[in-house]
Amino acid sequence: MGGMAGSGMAGGMGGWLFAFPLVALFTVSALLAVGLVGIKLLANETDDGPDASDPDETPVERLQRRYAAGELTEAEFERALERELEREGSDGVDERGAAEAEPAGEAARAR
Repeated sequence: MGGMAGSGMAGGMGGWLFAFPLVALFTVSALLAVGLVGIKLLANETDDGPDASDPDETPVERLQRRYAAGELTEAEFERALERELEREGSDGVDERGAAEAEPAGEAARAR
């Protein structure tokens, strides 16, 4: 009497009637959550990337931050710091040197 008309072949879905919508809902929810987390991570990377520095950050502050983060060794930090301090000191000298070079150029043109 069980034959093909039983609940196995032609019968209903059994427990899957309730389980399938729950599995589908869980899958869609998981995909949405993963997508949102991925978008937030990408947005944070582009906003605060390691190469992006504050426009108000001086070169010395940038070196200090990189040294504190472990990106630079002590020797690299000291060499770079010396270069920056020399550059800051030479900025004023360069401007005076350019001002002194102008009269000499005008005198040469006058001849």
